[in-house]
Amino acid sequence: MNRFALLGMCLCSFTASAQTVLSSVQEALALARRNNPDLVNARQNSLIQAQQQLGSRAALLPQARLFTNFDYNYALPVQLVPAEFLGGKAGEFRTLQFGLPYVLAAGAEVTLPVINRPARADVGIAAQNLQIADKQTLVLADEISTQTARLYHAALLTRSAIAITQRNLSAADTLTQIARDRLEKGLIEPLEYNRIRSIQLTTADVLYQNELGFIRNRNQLKLLVGLTLADSLVLAEELSARPAASVVPASVTPQAERPQVTLQQTRVELARLQLNRERLQRWPTLSAYGRYTQQAQRSAINFLSTSQPWFQIGVAGLQLNWQFYTGGLRTSNLTRARLQLKLAESQLTYERNKQQVDTEDVRNTYNQAVRSLDLNRQNYELSSQNVQIALIKYRSGLFAYDQYLNVFNEALTAQNRFLTNLSNTFINQIILQIRNGQ
Repeated sequence: MNRFALLGMCLCSFTASAQTVLSSVQEALALARRNNPDLVNARQNSLIQAQQQLGSRAALLPQARLFTNFDYNYALPVQLVPAEFLGGKAGEFRTLQFGLPYVLAAGAEVTLPVINRPARADVGIAAQNLQIADKQTLVLADEISTQTARLYHAALLTRSAIAITQRNLSAADTLTQIARDRLEKGLIEPLEYNRIRSIQLTTADVLYQNELGFIRNRNQLKLLVGLTLADSLVLAEELSARPAASVVPASVTPQAERPQVTLQQTRVELARLQLNRERLQRWPTLSAYGRYTQQAQRSAINFLSTSQPWFQIGVAGLQLNWQFYTGGLRTSNLTRARLQLKLAESQLTYERNKQQVDTEDVRNTYNQAVRSLDLNRQNYELSSQNVQIALIKYRSGLFAYDQYLNVFNEALTAQNRFLTNLSNTFINQIILQIRNGQ
């Protein structure tokens, strides 16, 4: 018995480890920001971008290499010289062959950039690209937070709609039973019974659609917060239990720039750095170098022989490069960089206006939902009472079916408006909080 109990406890603990309970939208947002796969990949991409910054710095540091060359001179140069230089007769010529066919050289080379302004500009460009990658991650986090807030409240909304539709279906079942009894007694015509039955079937179908909507919203929420489809996700919050919201005045503006705006700002700065780099291409570059080589020449491949000499060659110097004419390429690059800067500045202005308009729209939508929430709640409660009263009157014969149907349809309209208004209130409230850095 103890073994079975221990096994059961292990299974329960395993099941519990795969269950996630969210008691508030803040918990959902924190989980999405930490575990969302797209955000995890974006952070990994930032680490990759950081390596490019190290690569740009390497161009300013000394570079050293070891090298070896093996050459076979299958046609050696030959020169005619006067024979009298070699002890011969005047007027005759002798042939001199330069070098031997097999040459092996090994050495080391060190180069050091002394003046290279474009390479120094590349370091700043690499750092700016890294900042752009970080800003893109912030933009992605903002978008995922907004999607998470919407899906979280959409799931709560469809779950509340399921509870309301279940009550409507229960009332429709009761009404159908009453109509069936009256039909069997000949008190109503089949047409009235069929209409009531149709309402019952329609309400049942609405219930199934709401259940499907809840499952879809919950599955999409799982995807955003980094859970698998097999994981259990429980939403412990009830929308109706959340404290009432208050109107946000127009004077209250977000305390920080939106990530979309700061991203465009970094792109403008990148365009400035790229324009400056193209201007620096006019400057010459100066490098110091040193090279040491040992070389052996043989008439046969016997380089391991210690009886024959190796020759040493050492050189050190400075190299100055100045491209004073590039066929118009430099002018074209400068023009393109200026146009890219102008485009980035235009995109920044548009993005700032776009985000201001969008935030103002969210604030206005939220304020309108707050003002209407109490009215819609009262109308919903009143319509629910009316349905109960109409059902009692229809059962007692004081109401015709069309009278009950009118009350029922009014209740459906009030229910839908209340749920939509409730969801809009809290969705836009959370979005405003996100945009205020909360």
